[in-house]
Amino acid sequence: MRSLIIYYSRTGKTKFLAEKLGEELGSDLVEIRDLKKRGGIFGFLRAVLEAHLGQKTELVPMSINLTGYGIIILATPVWAYSPTPAINTFLDACSLAGKRVILLVTSRGVGYRRALDILKKRVEERGGEVVGLGSVNTWFRGEKHLSRAGVELVKLWKGEIESLGSDTYGSLG
Repeated sequence: MRSLIIYYSRTGKTKFLAEKLGEELGSDLVEIRDLKKRGGIFGFLRAVLEAHLGQKTELVPMSINLTGYGIIILATPVWAYSPTPAINTFLDACSLAGKRVILLVTSRGVGYRRALDILKKRVEERGGEVVGLGSVNTWFRGEKHLSRAGVELVKLWKGEIESLGSDTYGSLG
């Protein structure tokens, strides 16, 4: 069963992790890019407020063809205990009917549970089935830590993705 990793990354940490997972799992990758300027302190503060309020943004690509993918891995940072506006926008625009979804968040180590709960609800509202969850603390962490975290996630998910391909269900935690 083909898998697709859809990710948003402001600082590059979520991107690094998504690319590592894609390489290890043999997944296709699509980066969502937010067209709003989010640089600097004011850009970041505005982004955090918009995330907390559940707002959306303008992004590219505007739509992603999910046909042919049975597993979708959504990866996003956590801002203000919430998913990013880019992931909010993507989820509002897509249908996940019949898709199995793994949710991955990167954070400072706080707020990830609330963000995962929000994402899980939104995925289910779009017709998807959440079959796995993951969280990686990226606060003051470099590529070495992210690589190790990626390897651990691959160990957790690889067998499950393969078993999902044979239409069996397994809990990923």
